[in-house]
Amino acid sequence: MKGLLRTLVALSFYPVSLIANYLRPGVRILMFHRVDSLPHFDQLTVSPGRFSQQMDILARSYRVISLTQALTELANGKVKRNTVVITFDDGYLDNLTHALPMMEERGLPASVFVTTEFASGAQQHPRYGSSARLHMNWGEVKEWLRFPGNEVGAHSRSHPYLQRVSDEQCREEIAGCMADMAAAGVAHNGIFCYPSGDVTEREAHRVRASGYVAAVTVAPGVNFPTTNRFWLHRTEVTDRDTPLLFRLKLAGCFDLIHGVLHVRRTRQFSKQSQVEKELKGVNH
Repeated sequence: MKGLLRTLVALSFYPVSLIANYLRPGVRILMFHRVDSLPHFDQLTVSPGRFSQQMDILARSYRVISLTQALTELANGKVKRNTVVITFDDGYLDNLTHALPMMEERGLPASVFVTTEFASGAQQHPRYGSSARLHMNWGEVKEWLRFPGNEVGAHSRSHPYLQRVSDEQCREEIAGCMADMAAAGVAHNGIFCYPSGDVTEREAHRVRASGYVAAVTVAPGVNFPTTNRFWLHRTEVTDRDTPLLFRLKLAGCFDLIHGVLHVRRTRQFSKQSQVEKELKGVNH
């Protein structure tokens, strides 16, 4: 019932969204994580069948470009309507084995944000607790780059909540990630992705100081020439995004709803981070 209500609210925004997109086009950056078949719903996993539907819609009705090209067009103030960028977080192996063949078939480029200790095999994302290898290794990351337009960006060394670590660890996670990719011989696009979308002014400043040209968050919405390059918005895509819901997301019909939810999440996260810092101070 809750999902139906949200869909009806999004549909009510559709006429306004069409007009807004026509009058002021922007770049919509899509956020994916895994593309795989799991026995249960996972917020960060899209099934191959659903992903294929979504890629069909993009190939037929949208202009999909690389993240670097999108930044150039934003900087020049020349944004075309229906422009979309595809991104993946964490560097999962299924991005290469499941997602890439479907995108390659349709000529759709994408960026993968790599966590370097996942790529080196030092650790895996704890969310899934699998004994099987979850992430691309460095050789597979280079294989990803062979498709024209594909890019690799930085996603920290170990995927911590950056807000909750010391200044020194924050610097190591951000600058060290770029250094790790250079040491592995992987060409990157100079764009950072905040782990879990965790960003305050401190983290954004550290990303700029480390030599990155831009950074993406999990804050919903579309990007305009006036959008801060180190606070770029993205639109999360899930397995529950049917063709109708996916089109509504692309049109921006969920942006207001998701914006309210994001503000609430950010406030709760900041409070929790502050409590943890205070507890650490007491223990020391």
